[in-house]
Amino acid sequence: MRHVIPIILFFIPFLGFSQKFVWDVGGQAGIANYFGDLASQTGTNSFNVIRPNTRYNIGGFVRKRLNYRFGMRFEANYLMVTGADSLNSESPRASRNLHFRNNIIEASGRLEYYPLIINDVGGKMRYKVDFHLMGFVGIGVAYHNPQAQHNGSWVDLRPLKTENVSYSPVEPVIPIGLGGFFTFKTKYQRFRRHRIGIEINYRKMFTDYLDDVSTVYPDPANLSSDQARELSFRGDEAPGVNEAAYPSQGRTRGNPDRMDAYGTIMISYSFVLRSNTNGRFRPKYNYQYGKSPASIRKMRF
Repeated sequence: MRHVIPIILFFIPFLGFSQKFVWDVGGQAGIANYFGDLASQTGTNSFNVIRPNTRYNIGGFVRKRLNYRFGMRFEANYLMVTGADSLNSESPRASRNLHFRNNIIEASGRLEYYPLIINDVGGKMRYKVDFHLMGFVGIGVAYHNPQAQHNGSWVDLRPLKTENVSYSPVEPVIPIGLGGFFTFKTKYQRFRRHRIGIEINYRKMFTDYLDDVSTVYPDPANLSSDQARELSFRGDEAPGVNEAAYPSQGRTRGNPDRMDAYGTIMISYSFVLRSNTNGRFRPKYNYQYGKSPASIRKMRF
């Protein structure tokens, strides 16, 4: 809760901007990947776009155009990330034999900057399609719940305290990334109303327990239950691994020096909602959304 209140206060000033600005509303879908102690690649937090633990992301958003170069976007996403030592070729990780999945519910807001804007893609003075290159950074919150499979069922790991450590299911996130979008109009539309985009979005986190792995093995006698002990170390279940005894207290289980993170690659579609003033459109937004400069000069404002 101590993280949530500052984030809400951060959003409030942007909600009161004048309604003369342009809005668009849409949805998005794509792939999600996780970077942490149980990542499937060699080396913690190494980056590969498509990996064995790649999963999905779906969401929706609303965006408000602040001016020609900046926009503010609010979005909500539902995604899954996974990781497993069995997918890693490093011997110490394979013998640890841990795995997890985490269904994440995320809400965030971000500021978008458009360094490159092409108002007439193709340069034919028809203004049917425009293009915006964008970079963005924001702040948000994520609810996460790491789980592992045990005896055929998925078990919540946080209540078990497999490292004898408590952690919050709600954490702040910092989304940062790059992308772009095209806005276009159909044959019978006067203005560009349809928008298709693509983006790469990396989320910095402030927890190392997205995967329920962070520091060292605790004394098994201090764990809360037999199930907690069984899920804290699963080397005895690994095929071809002879290490069956629970590791000694203090032995490395994870890497607390680097926080976990996750990222998405998403394709989006949105519909532009353009406001007006006394029934007459503002010229700069006509220009941005498909009305040619010549026809704008003929209009009354």
